[in-house]
Order: sequence, then structure tokens, then C-alpha cells
Amino acid sequence: MKKIYLLALFLFLSAVSNSQVILSLDDDSVYIDSIANITKNTKSDSIKCLYSFKLSKLYLMIQDAKKSKEYLAQANSLKDKYPFLRDAGIFYNSSTFLEKGDVEGFEKTLLDGNEKLKKYFNTEAFRIRAIILQNYGIMQQRKNNEKVYMKLLINEAIPAAKKSRDYELISGLYKAVAIIFMNNNERGKASEYLSEAQKYIERAIKKSPTAAESKMETYIINAENLIELQHFYDAKKILDKAFSTLKDFPESNLNDSYYYSEGLYYAKQNKNSNALESYGKGIKSAEKHQNAIALNRLKFAEYEVLFKLKNYDKAKNNLDYLLENTPFVVDRKNYYNELAKVYNATKDYDKAYFYSHKYNALNDSLNNTKFQSEIVELEAKYKKAESEKKITLLQSQNDKAALQVNNNRLNSVLFAGLSFLLFLIVLFLWIFNKNQKKLSIQKEINLKQELSSFEDRHKLSVSKALIQGEEMERKRIARDLHDGLGSMLSGVKIHLNLAKKDNGEAVNNVDTLLDNSIKELRNISQNLMPESLLELSLEHALRDLCAANSNAVTKIEFQYLIKKSKLPKNYEIMIYRIIQELLNNALKYAKASQVLVSCSQNKDVFFITVEDDGVGFNLSEAKSKNGMGLKNIHNRVEFLSGKLEIDSKINQGTSVYIELNVINENQKNE
Repeated sequence: MKKIYLLALFLFLSAVSNSQVILSLDDDSVYIDSIANITKNTKSDSIKCLYSFKLSKLYLMIQDAKKSKEYLAQANSLKDKYPFLRDAGIFYNSSTFLEKGDVEGFEKTLLDGNEKLKKYFNTEAFRIRAIILQNYGIMQQRKNNEKVYMKLLINEAIPAAKKSRDYELISGLYKAVAIIFMNNNERGKASEYLSEAQKYIERAIKKSPTAAESKMETYIINAENLIELQHFYDAKKILDKAFSTLKDFPESNLNDSYYYSEGLYYAKQNKNSNALESYGKGIKSAEKHQNAIALNRLKFAEYEVLFKLKNYDKAKNNLDYLLENTPFVVDRKNYYNELAKVYNATKDYDKAYFYSHKYNALNDSLNNTKFQSEIVELEAKYKKAESEKKITLLQSQNDKAALQVNNNRLNSVLFAGLSFLLFLIVLFLWIFNKNQKKLSIQKEINLKQELSSFEDRHKLSVSKALIQGEEMERKRIARDLHDGLGSMLSGVKIHLNLAKKDNGEAVNNVDTLLDNSIKELRNISQNLMPESLLELSLEHALRDLCAANSNAVTKIEFQYLIKKSKLPKNYEIMIYRIIQELLNNALKYAKASQVLVSCSQNKDVFFITVEDDGVGFNLSEAKSKNGMGLKNIHNRVEFLSGKLEIDSKINQGTSVYIELNVINENQKNE
């Protein structure tokens, strides 16, 4: 009775299945209208086509079938000029099969779309492939192939979604895996995936009409699972997060599932009056939204509390309602069993026996049905085996006849075969001679490639030496400024303070000038080689850097998602310089109000993400200008054998993603 049903909107599936519930929170029309305006005003047919495809799904989401079909037709009229959009269109058009009830055609179309999109490596292709795999998995789950669904999610859909960098989509896939574990009562494993789902949905910063709903649903499901694990403190914190948003949206149907989780939280701690109050609110909300699945869950949860309180009349009323409204035979069987328990508790043994008998009869019927299906399956296997025997016998007879014919032809073919063999020997000698010539040419090409590779390695070695020399020189200058000139200026300041007694006003001006000089000297020294990096850790140095660069106009948020990491100092300096250069660019050119700096590490790969909501820039123009900032970043990333990806659009912000190959100190020592 506690099976969890995933209520998230899986694109077009919600429009063709009454069992799917569309979650609502805030008004999505503003977002959809903005996409429609872009589609209407753009002069690019490729952008108009892609956005029209997306609008067809968005209007399907809000159940406006007419506009959905209009935009789908518009996209289809433009897609053939663009190979990627033509292949992506296979997915966007697949919903037409479901509208006709052709489930098999729908599944084949999804697989075809996934196969066609494998040759593209842009983020949109990975995003669509992840959604295709998820929808195909849902169809397998409805056929009770839940293991197939799980493998698709973990092995294919989630890796593709991570390459798309769509954090909301990644969160939804992790949540789907967790729900499979919850349905199989593996709450501990479910908790791991729900934790990942919550982490990704909280990191999602891209605008989306479903982001707010996805976050609330993740909180509610995670809280419910933690309650079942009796982690009440953690569950309450997450429930409070959800309530802080939902209290401003009393009409949202997310309240249906929220009040179920809240009631469960109280019921598991025997706070029965609070549990009944929460379940009551949830039942009213579910009735208002005509959410049958949520209503049945709430009614049964309320029944369990009423039975515990020995309020048998109300408990029986709930079971009567559930028997009348459940579409599932298995649930009806369980309700019969619960009614038998209620009548037994009230000492109405006749009715207790009646419902116990109905439970046993239905249980036997279900088991008999299963037995009959197994017999049918065995019979089908037997018939298949008999057919295969007949086919094998006929095949054997055909083989004998063919053998006789072949023997008759063998003698006539033998002479032709010898002649052909002689021809092959001559041909082989000719090809061998030709290949020897090609081989000598290939050797020359390989030699040239080796020389080119040696030159590249030499350039990289020179670049490494220059970068290391630059850092050593920075360190030396910083030390000289701090220890030499800094000490001298501090000494002069001390003597001036002594001289203030004689000529205060004149000395004060010089004293102020010296203070400013010492501060500027410290700033220069800090920029050349930060003390926190040398004395503390990379995390402290980066946190100080972000704090120092934050101001009233631009807020810099820093995330360091690494628990234990000890990198060689030269690697830490290189990472610090890269982030320092990226922040300088963001503050100097982006005009951003928010900048996010995120660092994470997976084994020997260090990830850097810097995102801002500034004015953006034209990447091709920036590359042609060949500015020193981007060049320095590129050189340092290349030195660490890393990857650099910059995603920037005018007035839409800039995102920089960097992967660096690093080693830990303990690995270095080994």
C-alpha cells in the first residue's frame, strides 16, 4: 500500500495518460510566452525550428493541444534543412504514435531517435537522448520490466544527462532510480540517489517552467524516504524547506503529497492527532485537484492512524471508500484483509469471517491466474520446441539434397578453381608489390608525424618552464616586496610617528601617504603570491579570493565540493591562477550581478565551473582578438592536459567549464 508513484512530468507522456499528474506551483505562462516571442522574432530558421519543437512540448505540458500541433507543424516545415534538427525531430514527433495508441511504434521511434542522435556531441543532443532513454524506460516499467528501466537510467540516461549539464534533468533521473529502490523497499539505496537528486536540483540555475515543481517534489519524496528510515531530524529539515515555499501557494497540487509526508512524519512518532490533521489537509487538497492516486494514499494512511486509535467507525468508512474507488485488484485484496481486522476488533465475527473469506478467495484467484499464465507460457514453449524440431528435420532433408547437387558440380568446378587459383597468385604478387610502395610512403608520413609530435612536446616543455619560472619570479618579487621594501616602509612609518611630536601637521600627510603605500604594497604582494595559499590550503585561498572580489554590484558565490584532497603546491597555484583570471574577466567585462565559482574533484580529474549572469560575449570574436587573459587560461589548462569549454551568449551570461588532470600528494610520493 505504500508504493510510490512518480508524479513528475515526463514531457508528452502526461498528455496521453490519465494516471500521470501535472504538477503546478507558479505561473509558467510568462516563460512560455518569452520563448514564443523569440520564435516569432528570430530571423534564424534553425533557432525558430528548435524553439518551435520545444514550444510544442511546453504547450502539451499545459494541455493546449491545438497550439502544440501548430508549433510542431512549423518545426517540421523547417527541420529538413538541418541534419541535427531533422534527427531531433524524430523524438519530438514520436508522441503522435501514442495519440494513435500505437505503443510499439512509439518505442521503435524512440530507439531510432536515440541511434540517430549518437553522432552529435552537443549538449542539446545529450539532453534529448537522456529524455528519450527515460521515456523508453518508462514504457518498459509499465510492462513490469523494472530492471531494464533501472539499467537504462544508470548506464545510459544519467551519463548522457550529465554531458548535457541540465541539472534539473539529472536530478529527475536520480529521483526515478530512487523511486524504483523505494518501491522495492530498499530505502537505504534510495536515500543515496535522492541525496544526489536534491544536490543537482538545488544547483539548477537555468530557467525552466518545471524547475520549482521539481525541487518541491524532490524535497517531499526525500523527506518521505528519510521518515521511513526513521531519520526524523533530517526529514523535518527538508519538510521545512518545502513548506517555506508551498505556504505561498496554497492552491498547488504539490500540497497533496506534502501533507502525506508531513502526516507520515507525525504518525511514525505516534503524534497521532498531528498526523490526522495533516492527512485531513492532504485529503481536502487531493479532492480539490481530483488527484485519485494521492487521495487513496492519504485515505489509507489516515485509516492506519484511526485503527491505531481504535476509532473503528471512521477507519471502516475509509476502507469502504477505498474499496469503491481503487482500480487495482491487489489493493482490493488488501482492503478486504484490513476490513476483516476492523470487524474482528469490534467483535463482529460474522463480517470479519466474510471479509477474510473474500480476501482468501481473491488471493487464491490471483495465485491461480498466475499459475494458469505459467501453464500457458510452458505450453507455448513446448509448441515452439516442436516447431523447431520439424524445421530441423526439413532442414536436414534439404541439406542432403543440396549435398548431392554439390557433388555433381564439384568436378566441373575443380578445373575452374585451379585456374582461378593461378589468377589469384598473380594478383597477390601485384598487390604485394603495390602495398610495399604504399608502406614506404606511410613510413615517411609516420616519420613526419613523429617529428611534429616531438615539436609539440618541446613546445609544451617550454611552456611549462615559462609558467614555472613566472610563478617562481612572482614568489620572489612578493617576498622581496614584503620582506625588503615592506620592512623599510614600516621602519620609515615608525620614525615618522616619533617625529609627529615636533611637527604634527606636516608629518601626518606623509604618514597617510605611507599608509596607502603599505596597503598597496600588500595588495601587490597578495596578488603575486597569496599567503593563504602557501600557509593554509587551496580552499582557503580561493574563498579569500572570492570574498575579496565581491562587492555591492557583484556577488560571488563559492562552492568547494571536495572533502579530502591534497594536491601538489604547483597544481594548487595553477588552479588559483586560472580562477583568478576568470574572476578578473567576469568583474572587468561581464557586468554581472552574480558569479558562481564551483570546484569539485573525481579521482584524478579536477573540475572548475565559473558561471555569471552578465552581458556575455561573442566567443569567435574573442578568439580572433587573442587577448592575454584567455590565452593565459588556455596555456595553463593545456599544461595540465585539461579541457576548456566556454559557453557564452550575448545578454545571457557566460559559463566556463574546465577539467584538469591532477594527482594527489600521496600518489606523488608513491
